Amino acid sequence: MKKFIDCHTHLQTEELIEEYFANRVGYAISIKALDSLIGNGDTFYKATEKYENIFICESIDALEPIKPQIEKIKLNLKKYRTIGLKIYLGYQPIFADDEKLLPVYEFAKENELSVVFHCGVGADNLYYDEKFSSSLPIENVAKQYPTVNFIASHFDYPNFDDCAKIVCNNANIYTDISGEFENFGNSPYHKLINEFVAQIFPTIEKYDKDVLAKKVMFGTDYFGIGSGFDAVEEYMQTCKILFGEKNTNNCLYNNCINAYPKIMKYIKNKDKEL
Repeated sequence: MKKFIDCHTHLQTEELIEEYFANRVGYAISIKALDSLIGNGDTFYKATEKYENIFICESIDALEPIKPQIEKIKLNLKKYRTIGLKIYLGYQPIFADDEKLLPVYEFAKENELSVVFHCGVGADNLYYDEKFSSSLPIENVAKQYPTVNFIASHFDYPNFDDCAKIVCNNANIYTDISGEFENFGNSPYHKLINEFVAQIFPTIEKYDKDVLAKKVMFGTDYFGIGSGFDAVEEYMQTCKILFGEKNTNNCLYNNCINAYPKIMKYIKNKDKEL
């Protein structure tokens, strides 16, 4: 297996981390879930602390005061392998370019952190309002903060054209294919892959495929076996189907390094195969 970084997981506990890496070797970004959704508070930090192949993406609760959250995260920067900040658009009624979030982007700029957004439809078992989860307003803040990288998660499913447009037109916007296989019904994964590829391929063909191949990341939204979000190799296969063998390593590894440059602070010998 080639080296990989799963850019989008929710490995909230040691048990989930051990489960994920039981039969594979690589890296993963674990995104802290909001406590108001499915989070587990400060135990998240303890769970990820001892695993050097896990990087942390902090979460921002957009409905709470921002400054105290930033102060806490600032302290955690010294303790944990923090490489990004997550904002749960749609699960919370706020757009990416809302002025309330500007201090988050300032903090990201000052600390070489990337900012990732939930975009598109949400999990069927959680409340969300899709109108707030559009990827289009991300372009406004990307232009305002050109040194910060922004990630529109889930390719803004099903608004693929919107997402591809801002990714191709802005050097500091990336996306991923995580969470596309929401499998609560134990469906055959080859069927889910074929359905997703059929949906997104017209967008891949419409926009600059070579540009997208360097801006789309491998991600899974992994939350544990039986959770509905437990595919891994299936997402790797999907990257290869969408962009070809020659671009597979970009999707699995290089694009994530570019989107989250602070990872290189923690990865040594980046060219060494895992």
